[in-house]
Amino acid sequence: MNKKFNKICWLFCNVIDNFGDIGVAWRLARELRTRLNWQIYLFLDDWGSLRCLAPDYANESGIILKNWQENEFADVENVCAPHVVIEMFACRLPENVLVILKKNQAIWLNWEYLSAENWAVRTHGMQSLQADGYAKYFWQMGFVPESGGLIREMTFRQPENLIESNALRVLLFGYQSEIWVETLRAWQALGWRVDVDCVGWQVGQSLHELGDLLAENGKQYILGSLKIRQIDFVPQQNFDDLLAQYDWLFVRGEDSFVRAQFSGKPFFWHIYPQNELAHLDKLAAFWDGVWRDDATWQVAHCALSGELNGAFRLPENERMAHWQTLWDCRADWASGARDWQMFLLSQSDAVTRLANWCDLYNTK
Repeated sequence: MNKKFNKICWLFCNVIDNFGDIGVAWRLARELRTRLNWQIYLFLDDWGSLRCLAPDYANESGIILKNWQENEFADVENVCAPHVVIEMFACRLPENVLVILKKNQAIWLNWEYLSAENWAVRTHGMQSLQADGYAKYFWQMGFVPESGGLIREMTFRQPENLIESNALRVLLFGYQSEIWVETLRAWQALGWRVDVDCVGWQVGQSLHELGDLLAENGKQYILGSLKIRQIDFVPQQNFDDLLAQYDWLFVRGEDSFVRAQFSGKPFFWHIYPQNELAHLDKLAAFWDGVWRDDATWQVAHCALSGELNGAFRLPENERMAHWQTLWDCRADWASGARDWQMFLLSQSDAVTRLANWCDLYNTK
C-alpha cells in the first residue's frame, strides 16, 4: 500500500440508468478520496457515462478506473488489496473479487439506493452473514440522523441565486412521459409566463408530441406565454450552479434529487419508474417526511407529484386547480423547501458517518 493513503477502497458500479448510478458512485469516490484520503479503485462497466458526467475524470488524482462485468469478472491486475469493498446498489461481485475480499478481511458494504422508507432506516448498518459466515453490511443513505446520511462535500456552498427574470424559470430534468405535455398546457391555459429549460433528450422527446402547437425557432419553442428550450447537459461539478438559476425544479434519479434538496428550491421528484408501481411507496415515504402539515398547497403538490409519477391521471380541472394553488402559495412552498434544506444541512453527511462507522468497526 502507498503510505500516503489511509485506506484502499474498491468501489463497484454497474451503470444501469445512464447517469443515476454513476452520478452517486463518482460523487462518493471523489469524497472518499478528498475527505478521508483513501485510494479509490472505481470498477465501471460503462466509461462513456462517466465521460459525460465528469469530462476531466482522468485527471482525478487518487481515483483509478478499472473494467469489470457484474458477476463475471473484474480487472484486478496491479491493484492493491482492499481494506474496504463497496458494491453500489446491490451489484453482484465476481468470484475473483470475493476471494481477495475475504482473504484480506476487508470491510464489505452494500451501498443501497436512497430511500426514506422505515425499513431502510431500520436496516442501516445491519449485518448480513453470507453462506460461509463472512459479514456484509448494509449502508442505507437517508434523510434522518439514524440513517446513513446523504453525500455532501465538505466544500459544499450554497450557490449564488442567479435568477434575473420577470418570468417563472423552470428546469425539467425527467424521464419520458406524456405528463410533460399536460403540465405545459396547464401553465399555458393559466396564462403563466414561464421560461422552461429541458435537460436531456427524454423530456424534449416527450414535448414533440405537441406537434403544431409548437413554433420552432432554433432550439427555442413558443407555446403561448411559455418559452421552451433544450439546454446542454452539464458536468456534475456545475450542476449546483445550474439549479441556482431556476425558481422551480423537476429532477429525476438520485444524485440530482439530492442536489435539488440542497439547493433549497421548490421541486418535484420524477422518480425512476418500477414495475407494478413499486416506486410509489418510496415516493410517498419521502414526501410524507417533508410535507407534514396537510396545508392546501401541500395537498396540491402531492396530487401533482402522484400524477407526474404515474399513480393516476387527474381530470383537467383538478390539475389546473392544483397548479393555481401552488402558484398562489409559491412563497409558502419556497419557505418549506428552505426549511427542509436547513434540516438536511444541519446533519452530518454520509462520508462523515462512514468514517465514524469504520472507526467503530476497527475497534471490534
